Amino acid sequence: MRLTSALLGLALEAAPDAAAAATTVVDHVAREQRLLPAVYLARGGRLRCAALRGYWQARDGLPGRAGVMGRTYREGTEMVVEDVSASEHYLEANPGVVAEACFPLRTGGLTVGVLNVESREPLRDGDLAYLRECARALGARIDELGGLPSESGTQRLLRHVADIADLQDAAAVADALLSAALDLVPLGSALLARPTGAGGALRPSVAAGPLAGVLRAASLESIGAWVEDGISLFTVGEPVAPPAASLAELRAAGVETLIAVGLFAHGELLGALVLASDAPAVIATDDVELLEQLATHGAACLRTAELMGSLRERAETDPLTGLGHPATFHEALASSHRRPTTAVVVCDIDGFKLLNDTYGHGHGDRVLCGLADAMSGALRRGDRLFRVGGDEFAALLAVESRDQALGAAMRLRDAVLEARLGVTISVGVAVPQAGETDAAVLARADRALYSVKEGGRDGVALANDEPLPSTPALG
Repeated sequence: MRLTSALLGLALEAAPDAAAAATTVVDHVAREQRLLPAVYLARGGRLRCAALRGYWQARDGLPGRAGVMGRTYREGTEMVVEDVSASEHYLEANPGVVAEACFPLRTGGLTVGVLNVESREPLRDGDLAYLRECARALGARIDELGGLPSESGTQRLLRHVADIADLQDAAAVADALLSAALDLVPLGSALLARPTGAGGALRPSVAAGPLAGVLRAASLESIGAWVEDGISLFTVGEPVAPPAASLAELRAAGVETLIAVGLFAHGELLGALVLASDAPAVIATDDVELLEQLATHGAACLRTAELMGSLRERAETDPLTGLGHPATFHEALASSHRRPTTAVVVCDIDGFKLLNDTYGHGHGDRVLCGLADAMSGALRRGDRLFRVGGDEFAALLAVESRDQALGAAMRLRDAVLEARLGVTISVGVAVPQAGETDAAVLARADRALYSVKEGGRDGVALANDEPLPSTPALG
């Protein structure tokens, strides 16, 4: 054992880099033909195969949740599987394997990879101590070499591109763009500016870093003028050189280094990505090119995410009023039981059919939109309003008592009167009882509404607590 360790140590001393050191260790372990060694080193949050022996194919790009190796890397502790057939963590890569042992590789107190060894026979006495020593020696050599080599800019860019492509929310894409840009060119501060509309001026969207406030407060018209034709902007680390007049404001506010690239999709400027620092720095054109490629990909992802968000919103809202439709109302009602108390309000427009017949459906649509706006303005934070039928609306209101529920429903009715739309509404409101079904509370609110109708319309009624026979839910 001592002789073996000494020979391994000598061989590792000759290894010029981490990859060569990994190859040295797997060659050393593979002299025992029953053992199938592999070394995986971390890069970009994944385990990358650096060397292996005895396999026809290799797994690569393992995330921290995958298999014995992923778990060992994630937890930083060795893992031994005596019988792989009984392990949920074993990932088969070679037939005939009966056991697997995985050891973390550490440098400077950090886990930077794993030594993984599969065996075609049960592990023998001394195997674990020997393999543990191999892992320790490899980690020490990597430490002597200064740690793992850094990812290249292109590797980091591709990693960020893959991560951003997985995002579906536009806000998440924007945040990821800033993080990626600051990883590629670590100036410390970044801003994503977006146009206010078609051909509109750039406005701050999201910012990060110590100069975030400066970037948000600055006029972005000058940045837009620089990038609108697909031209990128960067400073060159000359602190005594005067800035262009259009950038003097940023310079005066403490910006000594600046990069700005446009975000284009199908020829349309979707925004600008701006990086800044309060210290002069020389920017390499290769770094600017990386940011341009990131911006191109980010623009496409932003456009896709916003389009998908718009489609989801259309699917979840009434096209005329923009309110939620019956399906979203029932979903919201079902989840409202998790809130303290949610009053259920149902209402409809008095005499709406006659109004349509008299003035036409165009006028009726305008009344519906005006009514939706009026009642929306009367909602408090956390309340929600839905259009659940032709002239029927429903609301879910956060309340603390029956009296508060009645007052909130009356505010909706009064808001319609104050809007002077030429119509009135009848309103029924019910407060759910413990254990009451959605259908039951809707039935009570609906019955309260019809009591208003029977009493002359244009009013509000609070449902009593007496259970009613099951009736079809509103919708």
